[in-house]
Amino acid sequence: MRKIVLFFPLLLLLAAAVSCGSKRRDAAYYEQKIDSIRKAEQIKKLQLQSGIGREDPLQAFFDTLRYHTLPVKSERSDFSRIGAMTAVPKLLNGHFGYEPSDELKALLLPHSHRHRVMLLAEMQDSVTPVLYLYTLKPNLHAQDMLCIYEQKDADREDDFGKTYTEFFITSDYEITLMEYYLSHDATQPELFQARRYRISKEGKFEEVMLEL
Repeated sequence: MRKIVLFFPLLLLLAAAVSCGSKRRDAAYYEQKIDSIRKAEQIKKLQLQSGIGREDPLQAFFDTLRYHTLPVKSERSDFSRIGAMTAVPKLLNGHFGYEPSDELKALLLPHSHRHRVMLLAEMQDSVTPVLYLYTLKPNLHAQDMLCIYEQKDADREDDFGKTYTEFFITSDYEITLMEYYLSHDATQPELFQARRYRISKEGKFEEVMLEL
């Protein structure tokens, strides 16, 4: 039995606000983000209709992206082991719903059901990213997205530390996310949640039952 967790872009972004929730990722933030993506699509459509922008900067950017084969897994916070990621030009930030000042990097992964798949890193600082998987439409606009890594501070009633996500993506796009808590005075993390996803033929991320 499968549970479809991400149906429409707005619900997708609201779900991401829960799974990857920094202080600024509330519902209003994700509503604003989806509005930004829609506006970018509208502007692009108007440019093409008027003959402006025939040399598509978005397509040109994707043509420069490095490619990584599957399987792939997280390497704690050392994502340089995954592969060198390409900086997203600031003028394209709005296409993904970000502000021009945000630092983004990207890497292409193999297609899934004829959908392009991209790994996008939103840099919180020079070394700390939040990672998303994006599936893309033929016109390179976002079809769906899934947060697969974020590290953040955590407070408990009798302790404090941090939470982070480890991920493993198989060659057939079985995506396993494992969420850990690491106490401030511990050396070994505690696994407190595990989830698994697949990519549907429509390019949507679907949560599936995780066999224990």
